[in-house]
Amino acid sequence: MIKVPTAMLSPIFAFIVAAMLAVPVFAQTFVPGFEDVPLMPGLKVIPDSGHVFETPAGRLIEVRAAGTVSAAALDTFYRDTMPALGWSRGPDGSFVRTNEVLVIERSGAEGNLAVTFRLSPRSK
Repeated sequence: MIKVPTAMLSPIFAFIVAAMLAVPVFAQTFVPGFEDVPLMPGLKVIPDSGHVFETPAGRLIEVRAAGTVSAAALDTFYRDTMPALGWSRGPDGSFVRTNEVLVIERSGAEGNLAVTFRLSPRSK
């Protein structure tokens, strides 16, 4: 049997708790083609809807998803999530990072939305 000094139990316990809390971050599903745009829970990517192009000016990506989410929940999720991933909100509601612009468009009925993720190079 291994004896652990009592003074070490508190840091070990803190480490275990922190590791357990970090799991959902790593378990997050991302939009295909984007390594830093999470797919909101409740959305599913529409098969064969993605297009990725590399150009001298930057990446062009378009992916579609759909799900039974509300427009308000979609807006809140991306407004709250994207800044932690390095994106800032543009004046037109898009997300901007270094030399790229991400537009998240929604259409369809409330609670049954279609969402388009569109990335393009930022205009200079």
